[in-house]
Amino acid sequence: MGATPVAGGPADPSPAKVTPTQYPSPDELHRRMLQAPPAELDGAAPVQVHSLVSHKHVPLYLFAIKSLAGYWRQVAAVVHDDGSLTDADLALLEEQVLDVRVIRRPAADDMVEVMLEDHPLLAEVRRRNVRILQLVDYFLLGDAELVIGMDSDILFFGEPLEVMRWAAATERQPAFMYSQERFASGRLPGGVRWIPEALPDVPYVPHMCCGFVCAHRRRFLDLDYLESMMDRTPREILFRPRHVTQMFYSVLGGRLGDAAQPLGEPYRSGPWSRLPPAENRVLCHYFASIESAEVEDNIRRLPDLFRRALQQLEGAEQRG
Repeated sequence: MGATPVAGGPADPSPAKVTPTQYPSPDELHRRMLQAPPAELDGAAPVQVHSLVSHKHVPLYLFAIKSLAGYWRQVAAVVHDDGSLTDADLALLEEQVLDVRVIRRPAADDMVEVMLEDHPLLAEVRRRNVRILQLVDYFLLGDAELVIGMDSDILFFGEPLEVMRWAAATERQPAFMYSQERFASGRLPGGVRWIPEALPDVPYVPHMCCGFVCAHRRRFLDLDYLESMMDRTPREILFRPRHVTQMFYSVLGGRLGDAAQPLGEPYRSGPWSRLPPAENRVLCHYFASIESAEVEDNIRRLPDLFRRALQQLEGAEQRG
């Protein structure tokens, strides 16, 4: 059962005003998040929520997965180590997210290298760009029929009903659903804007963010197609450190035609200040690295969002 919306939360069109002096400090918010009940995910739905997590962003991930668990417990959590997670991080994740599966980077590298033996360019891109794990490893190393890719810098403020219905569907559901990323100017986001010039005759999804995606594991990832698209992509784009994952999510989605569908406005990605008003907004993908990747800087930049997410967690504990 979903959590009761917090009065004045992001779903409320007229949130209560809070002065900066009323906000708890980042340290206090972090401490209270750890003291809140762990994320209890029972895996009853055929869905795994995959996240690529760094040592630095473990606290943000815990905010994200706990806020999701407050509304939807029937999923399973899978954490992909970007290579920086420590043993202490692993212990904390297992304490705070019950039954979480953590795939350590060396083990992932060994498994995926074998799986990509016939796709040498994709294997090379993966070795040189850790973010490609979000595109490849989520699907190759997952074992659920349905995959949700979720970045660490997301907070949930409502039940993801559209996604829950997709997961529960007994008839053929979309192969790919995605959070939209739109700009007032109409320009394409991140790596998507490279596609028209780099791959001029290739279909693609135009206004998408890969920070929150839902996909059918076997229908979405086509290694042969991905290898061929990467082979056609200029190397000065292919080996860039950012946005390449977004580019190829868009390309893989484009090949699916009508089986790729955008999630609605309540799932739209972007800093809260840039999002238009929306009734019952489900999530905020606040782009942690837009100004600083540091956890404290992000909590300090968005104290109201973190405070409201924490109220949800603490309210769930009180309801019990």
